[in-house]
Amino acid sequence: FACILLSHGEEGLIYGTDGPMAIKSLTALFRGDKCKSLIGKPKLFFIQACRGSEFDEGIQTDSGPANETLETDANPRYKIPVEADFLFAYSTVPGYYSWRNPGRGSWFVQSLCSVLNEHGKQLEIMQILTRVNYVVATNFESQSDDPRFSEKKQIPCVVSMLTKELYF
Repeated sequence: FACILLSHGEEGLIYGTDGPMAIKSLTALFRGDKCKSLIGKPKLFFIQACRGSEFDEGIQTDSGPANETLETDANPRYKIPVEADFLFAYSTVPGYYSWRNPGRGSWFVQSLCSVLNEHGKQLEIMQILTRVNYVVATNFESQSDDPRFSEKKQIPCVVSMLTKELYF
């Protein structure tokens, strides 16, 4: 299961046409105790929205970037946590602004699409999202006539409770 949310927001909230909604309220509908058909299956949430109003100034580096088996008795049934098998890929870290280009779209979605197109059939989801983090962090910087909004950076944030590797 995959859900992609693109909107405005703030930490813990996504804005809908009828007002803000807590992301936790939305994702709770898919927990194991609420949605039996998704027990043991990955539930992916890609969230493109601000999580606050802080800006990342960036920092100069010293160098540039280089061009399970559970043992059981005779009964095969076992319990898993209701929050298991969720993955949240946020466009930015908690508290921060999420940038977009008016013509090309958000830095996060551009990068996610690019990495999926190039590596989506070969790499595991965490490898894909690590590459997305790298692309957003190194290939994008805000540009504005207003110095308060110029030369800012962004880093996506991945929170995983997946219990297995995931390949597409």
